[in-house]
Amino acid sequence: MKNNGPVTQRNVTFSDDVFLVSTTDLKGVITYVNDDFIAVSGFTRDELVGKSHNVVRHPDMPAAAFADLWQTLKKGESWRNLVKNRCKNGDHYWVDAYVSPIFKEREIIGYQSVRTRPTDTQIRDAEKLFKQLNADPSATMPKKRGFHDYSALLLINFGMLFLMAFQTFNLYLLFTSQSPLDAEHLIMGVLGLFWPIPMYLIVRSLFRPIKHTAAELKRIAAGYLRDRIDVKGRNEVGSIAESTKSLQARLITVIGEFTESSVTLSSVAEQLSSSSEQSVRGLERQTSQTEMVAAAMNQMTATVQDVARNASQTAEAVHQAQKQTAEGQQELQRTHAAINQLSARLDGTAKVIDTLRTKGDAIENVVKLISGIADQTNLLALNAAIEAARAGEHGRGFAVVADEVRSLAAKTQSSTIEIRDMIEQLRSGIVEAVDVVQQGHSQMENVKERATATEQALGQINTAVQHIGDMSTQIATATEEQSLVAEEMNRNITEISNQTETATRLSRDNAALGDQIAKLSEELQYIVAAYNLGIDGSKISSRQNARGRGSKANN
Repeated sequence: MKNNGPVTQRNVTFSDDVFLVSTTDLKGVITYVNDDFIAVSGFTRDELVGKSHNVVRHPDMPAAAFADLWQTLKKGESWRNLVKNRCKNGDHYWVDAYVSPIFKEREIIGYQSVRTRPTDTQIRDAEKLFKQLNADPSATMPKKRGFHDYSALLLINFGMLFLMAFQTFNLYLLFTSQSPLDAEHLIMGVLGLFWPIPMYLIVRSLFRPIKHTAAELKRIAAGYLRDRIDVKGRNEVGSIAESTKSLQARLITVIGEFTESSVTLSSVAEQLSSSSEQSVRGLERQTSQTEMVAAAMNQMTATVQDVARNASQTAEAVHQAQKQTAEGQQELQRTHAAINQLSARLDGTAKVIDTLRTKGDAIENVVKLISGIADQTNLLALNAAIEAARAGEHGRGFAVVADEVRSLAAKTQSSTIEIRDMIEQLRSGIVEAVDVVQQGHSQMENVKERATATEQALGQINTAVQHIGDMSTQIATATEEQSLVAEEMNRNITEISNQTETATRLSRDNAALGDQIAKLSEELQYIVAAYNLGIDGSKISSRQNARGRGSKANN
């Protein structure tokens, strides 16, 4: 037997009008428990439903009791006895358990147990019996005795009456001289006199429990399901009482489940109504936001179209810039060639000027030589004049020649000075020309470098412009695709807006449906309230009031 943990041997009691109800499947797995069962056992609903029913089994319960229980249930019969169950905290509670099969289309689909509070005497008797059964593992539950049906009782009574009549007939013939026919008449008279007495007793014993059962059925029909129905005897009347108790137990179970389901339905209806109202508000906000998004999408579509046009124009402008850049590169290449030619000419000019400077130096040397010769000639002419003067008359002609030579030397010397000045001026011009050529050459080199740099920059610009052109083309293509996507999104948003309006309408319908379900649940609870199951009406009314407040809040 399963051990559910330690026990405290503290007894938990409950009132006489409390029913502990549970149902199980064919394997003993709990499918339903009512609130009273949960309150007394101390377990939660989640700890019970879906678990084996032996979760509440107490170790003091003998195995023979459960063996008798299952043996009886498998026959399709009801079982009643006292049971000691374990609470979650180790305490225990005694119940007068009435367990019966649940049928569907004449097949057993599960079992239900309706438990009430037993008397102290019943508990003492059960404790004594359970100690005996636990002490002797081979012992079994005692069987109830009695007549199985009234037909056997009537047959026995008729047999006894016949036997009494036959014995009376024989005694009468033995002690009297009457004929058998007269004796028979006498016996029939006596039987007719005494026959009503046993018949009255039999009918009384038959109809008294029937009347009691009929009264119980009337109270059940009137909604009183908490009356105790005691089954006495194993006969037809007892079978009727047993069936009545089964009906009562089934009604208690079904109405209890129905009550809790209606309360759950009411709660679900409240949640449905509340969530529907929230959905309506959310959908209304979504509708407003969708309209804003639709307006934004329209603006974005227009913007995308503008961007597409601008991108196309930019691509065309970039193409023109690329063309002009290519032309600029060609012009720079021609300029670079012209600069190279000019640089070559400057180099040639520099060489000519350098040659001219060299020849000027040679001329200056010749002029120096001529100047030296003129100085010497002048000196010689002076010496000749001196000698001519010494010669007197004979040297007069030579003196004239000496004067002419001296005059020529002086002119030569003067011309030499002029030539020297001209050479100096030419040299200065050559130096200036060299400087100018060098500066021009340097400037040409700078221009060449700048032209090269400009050509490279134009090449880079051309590459960048080409890249920009490619990107502009891609942007134009992507923008056109984006424009198509934006239009599709705009259509989708319009469809979403339409669907949102439909969903809003459906949510309002769901809210109205939730209100109808809640009203139906209230009506069902009022119907169930007609049956005296000990259900706390304040729970129903408080939930109804809470629902009313919630509806007002939502409205």
